[in-house]
Amino acid sequence: MFCVAPPELETKMNVTKGGLVLFSANSNSSCMELSKKIAERLGVEMGKVQVYQEPNRETRVQIQESVRGKDVFIIQTVSKDVNTTIMELLIMVYACKTSCAKSIIGVIPYFPYSKQCKMRKRGSIVSKLLASMMCKAGLTHLITMDLHQKEIQGFFNIPVDNLRASPFLLQYIQEEIPDYRNAVIVAKSPASAKRAQSFAERLRLGIAVIHGEAQDAESDLVDGRHSPPMVRSVAAIHPSLEIPMLIPKEKPPITVVGDVGGRIAIIVVVVTNTIPHEIQKLQCPKIKTVDISMILSEAIRRIHNGESMSYLFRNIGLDDR
Repeated sequence: MFCVAPPELETKMNVTKGGLVLFSANSNSSCMELSKKIAERLGVEMGKVQVYQEPNRETRVQIQESVRGKDVFIIQTVSKDVNTTIMELLIMVYACKTSCAKSIIGVIPYFPYSKQCKMRKRGSIVSKLLASMMCKAGLTHLITMDLHQKEIQGFFNIPVDNLRASPFLLQYIQEEIPDYRNAVIVAKSPASAKRAQSFAERLRLGIAVIHGEAQDAESDLVDGRHSPPMVRSVAAIHPSLEIPMLIPKEKPPITVVGDVGGRIAIIVVVVTNTIPHEIQKLQCPKIKTVDISMILSEAIRRIHNGESMSYLFRNIGLDDR
């Protein structure tokens, strides 16, 4: 199955041309650990950079080696302090730009503010703003994973590679759950049913959907189509025109649609090492971590060597991206 890396991928992993610099944008343990694994697979040393906070919480970045004429890859995982994480990345990208780097590629497995990709009442499309800031700072290419909405790629005017972690999660289910064929994939809400269906079809399993759970910002009730608020004032529009009011939604009690009796229900217990979750693992021992440094390091190698990225998207349909 496509989940397992073929031998040629392993043998080529540390074959890179000169002129590659790999930086870790912040000092949290998960980012450093992921960066070291990627560097080890590529056969390179981590670049020397100092990132720290001033007493007034300003972020300061000091590049401690030459990046002139080199391909710079900046790895940044999103910590709980999202805004500080973003500023670290932007300042480091700009520092590399002003130091005459040949190209600056951001490796951001989890793209921050990705859920704010639609207009909400009198809000704003923050992910579009963030994309513009990254490009303006000097980013020339972006490597990310499992964007909340694939259309976010259109917010950038630079190449974006939206990799998928699903092969590694599928492989974990097959290898670590002995009786996985007696399992059922459970979608936590109707909005996530499409992703659950993709997993179920690849594993040849059934699917169940939890219906009635409180919805997040994806709810139509907070969609921009209800801005400005509806006011039943016919005269303000036209004396002979009356716009019908939309009946508000009412969430039903929580129910499970599908057969889960006597079967293993797979919801979320497997996550990747793209974001910090050490505290959550202590709180819930069922959470398991899957390493995805292999696909990130191969993406870095291919971009640096000018090779095609299509190999990393094999067996992934248009609906999966």
